Amino acid sequence: MKPIPLLHITDLYHPPQDPDDHLDLATIAALGGSLDLKAVVLDPTRPFLLPEPQGSDIARDPGFVPVAQLGYLLGRPIPVASGPADPLARPTDDCHDRPAREQAGVRLILETLEASESPVLISCVGSARALTAAFNRAPDLLRARTRAVLLNAGSTGGPKREWNVGLDVAAYTGLWRSRLPIHWYPCGTDKSAFEPDDPRGTYWRASHRDLFRDIPQSLMAWFAYAYTGSARGDIIRSLDDLGKDPVWEIAMSGSRHIWSTASLVMAAGLELAKTPEGWRFTSPEAARQTEESWPWRLDPISAKVDPEGRVTWSPAPGATQAFLFGRKAGKEFSAAMAEALNALFRQIPL
Repeated sequence: MKPIPLLHITDLYHPPQDPDDHLDLATIAALGGSLDLKAVVLDPTRPFLLPEPQGSDIARDPGFVPVAQLGYLLGRPIPVASGPADPLARPTDDCHDRPAREQAGVRLILETLEASESPVLISCVGSARALTAAFNRAPDLLRARTRAVLLNAGSTGGPKREWNVGLDVAAYTGLWRSRLPIHWYPCGTDKSAFEPDDPRGTYWRASHRDLFRDIPQSLMAWFAYAYTGSARGDIIRSLDDLGKDPVWEIAMSGSRHIWSTASLVMAAGLELAKTPEGWRFTSPEAARQTEESWPWRLDPISAKVDPEGRVTWSPAPGATQAFLFGRKAGKEFSAAMAEALNALFRQIPL
């Protein structure tokens, strides 16, 4: 089967605001046999581009550099553009009045869908700003050419607003109202966004040493450039020698909170199973031959969103517009995911 065309929308920065976005991009690269990355749309939010006191902490750039570096390592071009930096004025805003450099991400979404021979899977791991603006410009195109939206945002309940929703409430609301097919991978549950054993939770956590153990040196350098906030201008030559110094050793002692991996692996048609070599992402056929697996699924639901970005939902067998992630409960999910993702990174075709 041909790989599924994928458009990835990500709040990727350099230096990172949350380095799990680099893990998502590397996961897509490692799944290249199943997912064909057509383009990356960067999803910046202005406070993270500016230093204090105007911004949140330090000045960052949209993540053009990590995308260019990864394209070099993979030996292929990766079209990339940045979207609007400020929230939508309303759920129907199409961002036509934004600066030209912020229009590029919206145009890239439309151009990617128009050019694809088959419907495109759209992965959204930040705000829904660029995607909702694109829908508001060309709703018929988006409905006809979107295979599904992998929506990594929101929570299944509880009083707190999830981080990605808070980046742009109007965009999140507009996306749910668009009636595009949504595969919902909520980052939060009724309890919190850091609940490792909830059967609706996508969250897991791993140490850097477990994630990066024995991965190819050039991929290690790619992560090191990002995680150390490198300011080296030789962004290609740096991939030959980073990941070996004391600064990286300090970074390796850290850990990561991760949410989006399941959405990408499931989109690639793979399951999480324990093989003789350990936990791996395998085909359903191979998973059935193993002694242990970690079942996950997408359940059809009926859902509606209020103006504050709160989604209420209920099971709806036979529904076709929205599906909600579910999995076997258990805190051991983190260890299984970490081992499987590390194995995937070790096989990345660089």
